[in-house]
Amino acid sequence: LPRGGERDFYEGPLAERIARDMREGAGLLTAADLAAYRVIEREPLSVDYRGCRLLSNPPPSFGGSLIALSLKLLEAREVAELGFGSPAHLALLIAVMREVDRRRAEGCLGPADLDPNGWDQSLMRVRTASGGTTHVSVCDREGNAASMTTSNGEGSGCFAAGTGVMLNNMMGEDDLHPDGFHASPPGMRVASMMAPSLLMTGDRVRLALGSGGSKRIRSAVLQVVSNVVDFGFDPRTAVEAPRLHWDGERAQVEPGFADGALTALEARWPLNRWTVRDLYFGGVHAMTAHGDGAGDSRRGGQARTAD
Repeated sequence: LPRGGERDFYEGPLAERIARDMREGAGLLTAADLAAYRVIEREPLSVDYRGCRLLSNPPPSFGGSLIALSLKLLEAREVAELGFGSPAHLALLIAVMREVDRRRAEGCLGPADLDPNGWDQSLMRVRTASGGTTHVSVCDREGNAASMTTSNGEGSGCFAAGTGVMLNNMMGEDDLHPDGFHASPPGMRVASMMAPSLLMTGDRVRLALGSGGSKRIRSAVLQVVSNVVDFGFDPRTAVEAPRLHWDGERAQVEPGFADGALTALEARWPLNRWTVRDLYFGGVHAMTAHGDGAGDSRRGGQARTAD
């Protein structure tokens, strides 16, 4: 690749080896598929949240749009007044996650997909209830920032012979194929939950962040952004704070929240209390332009500065 450039991956000897390995293994990817692939540069998705602006991955990715919808629902309450980890705070987070799941099942993938009546209904439900991926964030002292997420899905464990390239398993990720496997027409880009993001204050980058974690990416990024904006946490505190995730049936909850708060939640929703912090809850890596950063310990992350 250093000698042949990026097109060698799609059309050169490396592409030929990948295509041959796919043929021999009865795979679906062909040489024509590789040659036809083109990178598309898109304008980032933008959503305002309490005086800040979050720039994230736009459609056809699901991740950025669902985070945007979550933030707009969260903005309906004064989260800071609830207190981090309080029963009301945790109930609000679960209510937002449940409502986003509900709206996604109805075909809504972002704030723009809700008409005024639908928006009012969502806000009412939230208010009533609230009584194998790698990410790198880089900032420099000049204010430049980059947020990059890359993924092999869960990893297929299969390497194209002689290439060192592991084939991904994105066609087997149920969250990316809500209409069922192999239901999309040929040539349609597979969506993603990846959501590399920049949190802006005015025209300055306040925080570059993103996460691995499949379905938990959106809930992990949502909670870290809220921790920074609503509670004033520094990046490390925001990233290392305990998290929860609504999986569609029950709330998965990390250790670290007060027992009384969790007992209050259990009176309303099924809870699974984890006894250890785990990479299941994502791995948010975040960095500011001032060199204040956090690598999520759930996924062995590290924050480093260099002159």
